[in-house]
Formats: sequence, structure tokens, C-alpha cells
Amino acid sequence: MIRKIRDIVRIGWEASSVTVLGSIRHQILLPEQKALFDYWRQQCVTRGLPSYTDIDPSVMGEFLPTVSLVEPQTNSLQTRYKFRLAGTGFYNFFEREITGHYLDEVHSGEQKNYWDRIYGKMIETKRPRVGVTKSGTPVGSHMLQFWIRLPLSCDGVNVNMILGFDKLVQQ
Repeated sequence: MIRKIRDIVRIGWEASSVTVLGSIRHQILLPEQKALFDYWRQQCVTRGLPSYTDIDPSVMGEFLPTVSLVEPQTNSLQTRYKFRLAGTGFYNFFEREITGHYLDEVHSGEQKNYWDRIYGKMIETKRPRVGVTKSGTPVGSHMLQFWIRLPLSCDGVNVNMILGFDKLVQQ
């Protein structure tokens, strides 16, 4: 399985954007990601996409070190993504605090483009994304980054925050 994952990771893998919620769960590889996805999906029951206020951090205790909240900020020229919250586990990964920083201050080149595309598709489709890629930092260059991104919305429709969870696994 690890060899297959290495082949997939060369270009990065993500679940298809046309995948319906029920079948995207079957494409999630890690039990932690499935648990977070199931929790997020339960919060969708009352009004479409949940708000970040619907998310209870105490439910995610074991995931908190690598949980993130990313806010899309759009002006007339571009959309930038700001890390409103990045768990303590990201400090070791990036060797610095990333809370309060923009994606383009944390990643550059291919990694920045990769995450711009993922977040852009989420805003457009209003659907979760899940995948695996090589880590984009020197500290984690020998690791695979399994990730899930879940859309959040203050009005139940338009994505204004993205809940993320990452798990790093040695190749």
C-alpha cells in the first residue's frame, strides 16, 4: 500500500470534486479523517454547511494539534487564504507559528499553487476535499501529508471558512 501511495503522491491525489458526500467518505484513507468527516457531516443536518460556531473543539481533542481554520479573503484582484487557527503541531512542521499568516507566506511555488487550487475548488463546489501529497516543508520532506478540508459557512451556503485536519506519515 505504501508503494501505491508514493506513486500517487508524486503528483498529489485528491478525491474527485464531483463525488457525492456518501462516496467521498469511502475515499478517505485514515480513520481520524473519517471521524472528523462524520462529525462535520452531522453538523450539516440542520442548515446545509455548518458554521465554525457549530464545531465544538472538545469533540476534536485528539485532532487539535493539526487542525486548522483557513479564511478565504477576496478582493478585486485575488483570493488569499489566511490561517485563522493552526494547531500546535504545525509549529514543528513549519518551524514557526503560521496562525495569522496567509497561505502565500507559508507556501510558495508548486505547494502554494496546489493549495490555491484545493481551496478554490472548495469555494466553487462547496464540497469537502480529501487527499495526500508530499509535505511542503524541509522538516517534513520525508513525510506524506494526508489531509482533509471541510467547508464551513456563516449562512449555510457560501464558504467563508475551511476546517482542515492533516496527518503526517513517514514514507
